[in-house]
Amino acid sequence: MAAGRTRSSEGAASARVKSVEVTVQILDVLSEASGAVRVTDLARQLDMTKARVSRHLQTLTNLGLVDRAREGEGYVFGRKLLKFGRAAVYRSNIVEISRPFITDLHNATGHTALLSTPTRGGAMVVLSVNSQFEPGIMIHPGAVLSLPESPAARLIYYFEKKKPTPPRVVENLKRYAVDFEANVRGNGLGGIAAPLFEPDGLIAATVSIILSSALLIPDPDPELLESVKATARAIQDEYAEGVVSPLMPPQGA
Repeated sequence: MAAGRTRSSEGAASARVKSVEVTVQILDVLSEASGAVRVTDLARQLDMTKARVSRHLQTLTNLGLVDRAREGEGYVFGRKLLKFGRAAVYRSNIVEISRPFITDLHNATGHTALLSTPTRGGAMVVLSVNSQFEPGIMIHPGAVLSLPESPAARLIYYFEKKKPTPPRVVENLKRYAVDFEANVRGNGLGGIAAPLFEPDGLIAATVSIILSSALLIPDPDPELLESVKATARAIQDEYAEGVVSPLMPPQGA
């Protein structure tokens, strides 16, 4: 009897593990989709029967991890999962490590200092210290910096190997080890951004400052460049020391 109970327990444990694996696979598909995903599409992508996928979706819906799309067929992330996602972003290790360094960058330069992480369509601000001397440059966590004006978004786009490569990114990285942009025709604001990398070399975040474009023309202020680079180096040393993406061009190359 004892042996039978052991085998039964092992089988139940294996089934629970498999159920977790399927859940992660479903959430992976939903995270990569641009809209609601139908059961038929999920079943095809995961090589499972519609009935099996439907059972998992029902459980995930009951738990609040996925929701039915409001219009048409399909499923999307649930509100609880979005809550977990926000907590994961804003309380992540890199945010906690970066917090004092971003404050120091703001204090050293006097400009709005940001930490941004990759998101669909750009860079999402997850930490900000806004300048008190430049009214109008108030950027809060949750804001999305977009292409092509944002150097933070351009760096993420480049290091995620998306095409086409934003103009001047490689040139700026070769010459300065950062990207920058002066938006003289728009709001008159510009930015300087440096990348941070995960232990596996993928881009984790960007450090940046927002400032007047006048400080970037005809060339960026060397002290500002060094402040951004020094902050990025300090955070990188704490987060994943010595890691550099293979896509980072050599200085002066």
